Amino acid sequence: MSRHQLNDLSAPRADARSFDRWFYSLPKRQQEQLRDANVLPYREMVQPRHVFEINPNHQAWATKPEEPRVETEAFISREHVGLMLKSFVDALAYTDNFRFRRHVELTRWALALPGCLSAPVIAKMYGITKQALHKRAAAIRNALPVGDAARFKPSKR
Repeated sequence: MSRHQLNDLSAPRADARSFDRWFYSLPKRQQEQLRDANVLPYREMVQPRHVFEINPNHQAWATKPEEPRVETEAFISREHVGLMLKSFVDALAYTDNFRFRRHVELTRWALALPGCLSAPVIAKMYGITKQALHKRAAAIRNALPVGDAARFKPSKR
């Protein structure tokens, strides 16, 4: 079952705040049990989004197979993609969840992204040896669906 799903957010604002205060006053273990049972505080619930209907007869979809579609997007350099990936991973690292944060740090270290923590620090976060951390990082790198030429090369650490 997906942890995040569309929930009923029609409760009055005061009731929602009261429920959230009660929820966050519980010990972390109880909060996790309630989250596993799909009971979420209102501030963590997925907000409903308006979905626009797709018109299958719109002219954007009316291209003929013999008519090649010309893309107008400019080429994005590898460096720019790397900067965007680094910014995204940095944003993921700003979390209160320790288990998620340590996985983000491991992934950042495994991909040799700039700004990563050292291997001993990450190994201590997991409570494992540095050698075991290297094995986990190798598994992450091998799971990437890219060719050998484009695979990230870890720096000597």
